[in-house]
Amino acid sequence: MLDLRGVARFAERHLMSDKVLVTREVGEDVLDPATGALVPAPPLVVHSGKAGLYGHQERIRSKGGHEGAWVEEVRAGYRLLLPLDAPELREDDTVEIVEARDKQAAGRTYRVAALGEVSSVPVLRTVWLEEHNRKAGA
Repeated sequence: MLDLRGVARFAERHLMSDKVLVTREVGEDVLDPATGALVPAPPLVVHSGKAGLYGHQERIRSKGGHEGAWVEEVRAGYRLLLPLDAPELREDDTVEIVEARDKQAAGRTYRVAALGEVSSVPVLRTVWLEEHNRKAGA
């Protein structure tokens, strides 16, 4: 029988070399005692730790314009690999790349585009992302 814990450890060690910070907006404003104004509440930290960011492109064809002509485009997306014990991410959570082997990835933020995938043989978590923004110099 396959030792899934061993596969999970291998995946974490070799596929998750980045560090991420995943946050979630809580939606409620809070009172700032210094100014008396309502300000957005600080986001909830959902996950802080190791992950792996991988690019993914898909070529799609769709009807575009008023002529109804088929348009082909390449849509960039990203796949985030997380340890199996990471909490479930929700759509619209924000993922910031804190550290990465690819120095250009550090500082970028992404939006969780869909709920994480599940599997009959779980060894890691897979979540699909869309790029949100790049910080200056990234």
